[in-house]
Amino acid sequence: MITSSVLTAMLATVCPTALYFWLIWWLDRYEKEPLLLLAAVFVWGSIPAIMLAIMFQVVLAVPLSNSPLGPDLTTWALAPLVEEPVKALALVALFVFVRREFDGPIDGIVYGSLIGFGFAMTENLLFFLYNPNDLSRLFWLRSIVFGFNHALFTSIVGLGLGLVRYARQRWSGYVVVPVSLLLAMTVHSVHNMIVQYQWLGLAVAWAVQSSGLLFMVIIVVLAWRRERTWLVQELGEELRMGIISTSDYVETISLPYRTRAQIQTLCKQGVRQYLRVRRLHHLVTELAFCKYQLRIGDRFQCHTEHERLRQEIMSLRALLWEPDRSGHPFSLPGSQVRTSGSEEASYE
Repeated sequence: MITSSVLTAMLATVCPTALYFWLIWWLDRYEKEPLLLLAAVFVWGSIPAIMLAIMFQVVLAVPLSNSPLGPDLTTWALAPLVEEPVKALALVALFVFVRREFDGPIDGIVYGSLIGFGFAMTENLLFFLYNPNDLSRLFWLRSIVFGFNHALFTSIVGLGLGLVRYARQRWSGYVVVPVSLLLAMTVHSVHNMIVQYQWLGLAVAWAVQSSGLLFMVIIVVLAWRRERTWLVQELGEELRMGIISTSDYVETISLPYRTRAQIQTLCKQGVRQYLRVRRLHHLVTELAFCKYQLRIGDRFQCHTEHERLRQEIMSLRALLWEPDRSGHPFSLPGSQVRTSGSEEASYE
């Protein structure tokens, strides 16, 4: 039977993590990653990674404790030395084996953050269960004030991998991965060291974390602009060929119009059509990314993939061109009209 203290500890870890998971998922604005893959990296951080980290820390703590800097070194250096590499293993595996789902810096930040949040969730739960009388203070410090720490550390490695995703020099990855991992371990070590200095240390550590998060936000905003440029450049041909309509084009490159189209479809035409519209937006975005990757000579992109996507898009559009219950075509605000056949919609 689950006691009240255990239930409280579980809620104190799961609730903030669920909110952070949703926030990171939202960051992937245009071409969202498969939920199964996101769940896989989250689970890696929450179970295997933390088990490996505990095992290695137990083994390495013995020789380090006998060194001149034993206690201090174990406190602020051992955890980063062990935890960051085991968390980064999943990122490297994704980059090597699922390269087509690793489109750039945003994907690296998303995957890295979810691994970090999974790791932090389990670590916090262990702390809360071990210190039930101090749960309130630990909750605010570990889940709220420093709730993004592990996500920030691991996303540094993810960002490094995302930056070399389209690099033509294969050796760049062999340089960037160790450097970004070293940086993640350094930032983690600095945090562990300065938080020992009570309130002043906590304030400085929070400032360091906030600066890192601000840097990541700037990278994400710049990546958004870059990805939107890909969409505009690559979808013009699809619009001229009639593969997509003007409505499809506008909704794909504009998040507000995309959201409005999906909500209006859900309200007027039900869940099935809503899922089809979501799928259409995803496919059109994937087509644009695929064409960009082919144009720059990405060796991990299949040359027949864009034709498959075109066929799937046209098949799905045929299912969407149906009148609503009132007998009129489904329309969007702002003079966007989803039309049938090859007739294009107008857009103001």
